[in-house]
Amino acid sequence: MSKQFKHTTSERRSSIIYSNSSGKGGLFTPTDYIPMSAPLNEDLEGPGEEDGGYESLLHTNNSRTLQAESQMYGAVEAPGTGERARRNSLPKDLIEEERDLLIDNKLLNEDDVPQPLPDQREEDEIMQTWEQAIHSGKPIMTTYKREVQVIVKNAIPLVFTFILQNSLSLASVFSISHLGTKELGGITLGSMTANITGFAAIQGLCTCLDTLCSQAYGAKNYRLVGILLQRCAVITIIFFLPILIAWWFWSEAILSAVIPERELCRLAANYLRIVALGVPGFILFECGKRFLQCQGIFHASTIVLLFCAPFNALMNYLLVWDKRIGIGYLGAPISVALNYWLMALGLLMYTIFTKHEANPRKCWNGIISPEQVFKNWKKMFSLALPGIIMVEAEFVGFEVLTIFASHLGTAELGAQSIISTIASLAYQIPFSISIATSTRVANFIGASLYQSCVITCKIALSLSFLVSCLNMSVIYSFRYQLASAFSKEADVVSLVAGALPILALMQIFDAFNACTAGCLRGQGQQKVGGYINVFAFYCIGIPMSYFLTFSCDLGIAGLWYGITSGLIFMSIFQSYAVFACDWNKIMYAAKLRTSEDNRV
Repeated sequence: MSKQFKHTTSERRSSIIYSNSSGKGGLFTPTDYIPMSAPLNEDLEGPGEEDGGYESLLHTNNSRTLQAESQMYGAVEAPGTGERARRNSLPKDLIEEERDLLIDNKLLNEDDVPQPLPDQREEDEIMQTWEQAIHSGKPIMTTYKREVQVIVKNAIPLVFTFILQNSLSLASVFSISHLGTKELGGITLGSMTANITGFAAIQGLCTCLDTLCSQAYGAKNYRLVGILLQRCAVITIIFFLPILIAWWFWSEAILSAVIPERELCRLAANYLRIVALGVPGFILFECGKRFLQCQGIFHASTIVLLFCAPFNALMNYLLVWDKRIGIGYLGAPISVALNYWLMALGLLMYTIFTKHEANPRKCWNGIISPEQVFKNWKKMFSLALPGIIMVEAEFVGFEVLTIFASHLGTAELGAQSIISTIASLAYQIPFSISIATSTRVANFIGASLYQSCVITCKIALSLSFLVSCLNMSVIYSFRYQLASAFSKEADVVSLVAGALPILALMQIFDAFNACTAGCLRGQGQQKVGGYINVFAFYCIGIPMSYFLTFSCDLGIAGLWYGITSGLIFMSIFQSYAVFACDWNKIMYAAKLRTSEDNRV
């Protein structure tokens, strides 16, 4: 049998699920890899490396013994296991994907299978043809045209989702920027501090649900999904109580120790105190989003944001600028805090009233007991800690530039805030391509179609380059208009317009970085990407930014020249890691992950 394609219908594809805000995520394990008789009322601790490593895993369940030889990728299943799982829960979109691949490889006549699939007979025909192709060793490959269509189709809705979520912070910066330079600097410093010490860590901690809830749901252990949701929410809130207290009582004193401008520290502290009131709502939203995503409901957060984003913009206008009820600077953090609670409420209302076929209410069995809340934290933290580290590394890498800018002056800090906002908006398109690519690559790896993975990665890089050229053209051509849209201060506009050409150049390498990072996540090489990321930011990008800004007197421009040098390094080495990898090892590692019997 050909090594290119050796999975059976019982060996379903793995997918990577990501949060909307930070791009991190966990492994979704299909039902075929999970015991159907998982207990409904307890968390199971499985074998770790200390319990025997690969050997322990290989002998955990006789019905799913893995072949240890590196040339074998399939799993040996118990009689009837694959058939039972296939009839039980094979998704329609997966059958349609198999149909399209079979047609592309001329293994199925397009006229014999109508679109869409009307009944079980056509589905059975596709699955039977699929099995025959596997056992006969016929190669199955995707096409460049198909990958362009799939990636673009999957990326477009993600672009809107991410832009909507970024618009929440954009509205605050936009409204405050017209109050004055000091106010803009204050909200920049406050939001930076909130991101580093709060929101980034929250998002990282909640990534454990991407793995745990998905696995529990795949095992049809619906009650456990609700338990994990509540447990993670409680853990996260308890974990961040000391940080929230520090925001309220000591933020001004702490910021004054590192920031020379006392007025900026006072404004930032006021921002943090008010935003702290909305952090529990943000935690519930992040946990709830993953609770729904693990059930295949990905559009819920987009629907909620479609309502919350306009509400946030309206609240910013009313509370900041309205002559009757406007209160100026403090109106922006109040809008943010209210919006976080509204987002959490929106997900709750969706869960209660949705008519979605997945019916998320089946995963809720009421408030759990304190004993269940405080059980098995070690397992959750073992997955959450790497997520926190990776998200924090990315956040801090860019936020350090804000600290550098604060030492240049108030106008420079305001300009840095505007440039960062524009950079963040421009990043959403290549980031969406990155997420669509990582899911696609993971799907093909689950099917042992490594040659199709290579095609997908090449298409993703090409699309990212085209998008980066578009971003570069827009930023460079409209640099003065973009600067004026955010501020009326002449010195701030001048600084922003002067640095935007550098940001325009950076788009090429930022897009390549996003795309190759998505490929690495799809391959399961997050650690490789993490090492490159940390080295590029903290050993190249940030030191170069400091040197060019303060030693070479390049000002704001030096910050972005430096970070661009780090992105160039990242793009080169991540691209090498993607295409020079050992595909046999990657696919074998994927089979090991998706064959473990420990679910939570």
